[in-house]
Amino acid sequence: MNAATAPPTRTAAASQARPPQGHGRRARRALAPRALAIVVLTGQAMASLDAAIVNVAGPAIQRDVHLSGPALQLAVYSYLLAFAAALVTGARLGGRHGFGRLFVSGVALFTASSLACGLAVSPVMLVAGRTAQGIGAALLVPQVLSLLQVTFAGGARRRAMSGYGLVLAAGVAAGQVLGGILVTADLFGTGWRPVFLVNVPAGLAVLALAAGRLPSGPRAMGARLDLGGAAWLAASILALIIPLTFGADAGWPAWAWPVLACGAAALAIFARHERRLARNGRDPLIDPTLLAQAGIRRGLAGIFILDASYGGLLFTTALYLQHALHQSPLASGLTFGAYAAGFATASFTWARLPAGWQPWLPQAAPAVFAATTGLLAWLTRGAGWPWPATTVLVVAGVAHGTGFGTLAHRASTSVPTAHAASFSGVLATTGQLATTTGIAAGGTVYLTAGRLSTLPPMTVVLLALATALTVTATGLPVAHALTRRRRRAPGQDETLRTGEHLQMRTFACVGEHRPTSAPNARPLTPGS
Repeated sequence: MNAATAPPTRTAAASQARPPQGHGRRARRALAPRALAIVVLTGQAMASLDAAIVNVAGPAIQRDVHLSGPALQLAVYSYLLAFAAALVTGARLGGRHGFGRLFVSGVALFTASSLACGLAVSPVMLVAGRTAQGIGAALLVPQVLSLLQVTFAGGARRRAMSGYGLVLAAGVAAGQVLGGILVTADLFGTGWRPVFLVNVPAGLAVLALAAGRLPSGPRAMGARLDLGGAAWLAASILALIIPLTFGADAGWPAWAWPVLACGAAALAIFARHERRLARNGRDPLIDPTLLAQAGIRRGLAGIFILDASYGGLLFTTALYLQHALHQSPLASGLTFGAYAAGFATASFTWARLPAGWQPWLPQAAPAVFAATTGLLAWLTRGAGWPWPATTVLVVAGVAHGTGFGTLAHRASTSVPTAHAASFSGVLATTGQLATTTGIAAGGTVYLTAGRLSTLPPMTVVLLALATALTVTATGLPVAHALTRRRRRAPGQDETLRTGEHLQMRTFACVGEHRPTSAPNARPLTPGS
């Protein structure tokens, strides 16, 4: 990052937030910002890796624990279901009881349940452990972004967000590689169990460093948790995730579509419930004014398309390499590791690009991603995976990493500190829904393309991804232009309309600066 433009690394909220105090014991010294980032991103990496590492170990688990096909699916996906359903509630609990305290609690539950999974001897034990892992992840993951938001500002926050984006996306690819290595190694004759047990020493290390040393952040202790909103949101997420997760494998049975419709209806009821609470002066689970900001909506929409494309590309590439080309899971994971390498590179370098390029990155990233999927469609039009295809995966990872980094950074900088917890949960849930949707859509297209098209299934999927990404690259600047035009109309000041102008640091529109209430504040440059 540019040293000349790096502002102070601690925000006012972070400097006022105190780490949890022990009862009758001397308080531990708070972690330095860089150490805090390493600790919380390690916790995030544990959760990200676990979402994929078990997929590789599935056949070995099925043989050893005597799981039926549906039971294996439940063992793999119970983590995802519990995680997705509890994410936003976990974020709000962090806002009420302290980000640091909830992070430590989540890591402790995740570590203990990982040990239980590694020692499981029956399907019930394994599914229960996976569900507890998902709940632990839902408690710790939202606190990661919240802690980064209240600890860092400006250029330091940009670097922290780069690391956050890297861990989120690269964790899935790394999980496949690590899972393949651990299962193949069969350490001490333990077979698949190290894919869970590897979390135990990492979790204990995080707990040793983090306990009592993380900031609490701004806490809303006076308000009650919106249990009604939490229930409606969990129901809607489950109703959307379950058909998307199991429907494709089951050939989209008749029950899948009504359940999806119920999920959409429950989401609409949740939104209405939240608006009613806000009108009555109560504390909703997600403040409607947060999503009323056009910059945040555009950022989340762009992230959804990028992550959905990533999920579809990841899943269908694994199917193609393992089923059509008969590669091993480890070889498949190593191939997709090229994508992770590109994402990692972009996560730490996009902010170094010239300031004049920065406003164009949110549009350029999906455009480049679209071009790479189109090129992959051409390279894999015959049977095989030529070496240039792996190189193209690196470029696709660079495009995804750049797009995610710029969109997440700009959206997060327009979030008031008081709404950091809500935004953390919304961003994590958006990414989870996007990846699941991409996997379901990509898998469905891949498995049905042979009956509906003369093109190879992989080619059809890649062309569909290229189309969706091209529409995104075109739609983002159009939406931005329409928003700016509406805001120029008399009486259409968005900041006053949302009532957040006293708390806002910046407005996350590309190349646009808004006033801030912070003393001695300066407008951000396009690269901020």
